[in-house]
Amino acid sequence: MGRMEQVTSQNVKQIQRLILSPQMQQALHLLQLPVLELNTMIEEELTQNPLLERGEEDETPVDMRETGTRGGSEQGDDLRSFIENTVAYEESLYDHLMTQARETFIAKKERELAQWLIGNLDADGLLTSSIEEIAALGGFSTEQLQPILEEIQTFDPPGVGARTRQEALLIQLRSVGKNDTLAFRIVEKHFDDVIHNRIPAIAKSLSRSAKEIRTTIAKEISLLDLHPGTNQSLGHYRQVIQHITPDLIILYMDGRFSIEINDENLPHLRLNHAYLDMLSDASLPSETKSYIQEKIASGKWLMRNLHERNQTLYRIAEELVRSQTAFLSNPKGELIPMTMKAVSEKLELHESTIARAVAHKYISCPRGIFPLRSFFTHAYTTNEGENISSQTVKGLLRQIIAEEEKKRPLSDEAISSMIKERGIPCARRTIAKYRQELHIGNTAQRRIH
Repeated sequence: MGRMEQVTSQNVKQIQRLILSPQMQQALHLLQLPVLELNTMIEEELTQNPLLERGEEDETPVDMRETGTRGGSEQGDDLRSFIENTVAYEESLYDHLMTQARETFIAKKERELAQWLIGNLDADGLLTSSIEEIAALGGFSTEQLQPILEEIQTFDPPGVGARTRQEALLIQLRSVGKNDTLAFRIVEKHFDDVIHNRIPAIAKSLSRSAKEIRTTIAKEISLLDLHPGTNQSLGHYRQVIQHITPDLIILYMDGRFSIEINDENLPHLRLNHAYLDMLSDASLPSETKSYIQEKIASGKWLMRNLHERNQTLYRIAEELVRSQTAFLSNPKGELIPMTMKAVSEKLELHESTIARAVAHKYISCPRGIFPLRSFFTHAYTTNEGENISSQTVKGLLRQIIAEEEKKRPLSDEAISSMIKERGIPCARRTIAKYRQELHIGNTAQRRIH
């Protein structure tokens, strides 16, 4: 790297550190937390900041009663009762990994680095962003993050923290002591051949029979998990019963919608007046005064960021009500295609803000409880001019592949043509993209020899 490139890279990193102040980092973190995890985070802040204390419900500036109805109607009570009795067999991967991080890392700085890395894992438990990018955004160095990442890669479920799916499989093999096995060499040297079912090429390269390669793949490699963060069936992390707690509640009564931010079980915050009064004491040591002022600022930022989080969620819910009135008010109503980009433009927010806001959250509405993310799809227009969602196209894709002849699976081009015959324009590359999102193999991978 030349001198000019080094200077440019350093300047970019310095600018990123300046832009992402601790307050902004906290705001982004709060925005993507679902209500249950938010409650845990607020409880931690209450123990760490003596200037914060629990307030009465009617005096906190954090609740959103000014923007959403919190009425005690029969319908609202029935809905809350229904929500409280709705259970899911699910545990947050983030929570599961952070529990291990707290047990593993003693130093506060190491726990902070671990939390930053874990927060950047995708739904499959993979680190898809480069460690250099993550370090720059967090104001850390790659030298600080690397040993923390290596430790996270030893966590349960095996394979989390990997930067590629190949690395995820290698980590899983190492975790059971298979470093020097044929299975390890196949994954290490011929991962792409395994994915594309090129058995003869692997056999020739490793001087093994095709039968031995097939047996190893079937009995060892196929048992590994390409999506370690999402698969609970192999006992990767404990299965617990927990309530689905929606962050947003949309009610529909007498032809009118009302929106609630679900903050009922969150602690209501206020600043401790005893500490505030101490600031007027002229004999107070300057160090103590500085400490109190720092904690006041920290507490105010937390309350402000909580308020901004709720405001953003409320505005998104308002847009849902405007755009999806038919779906929300009618048991037979259909979703209208709605993209994050379109919503971000209407709300004058960055698209990444919308993405963070809807991540890992649920919404309760007259039609039931749904992941908030499920309301955002890509739009397609049929030959008759009707808008349909990408979910419909994915459903057709699943159906076509389920019914295909397994010894002669269809190509993406053939599937594209079949969907076009139903009046839905859909390019071959779009089929390939949706296959990958649905974790469906390509033609060679689906063929049964």
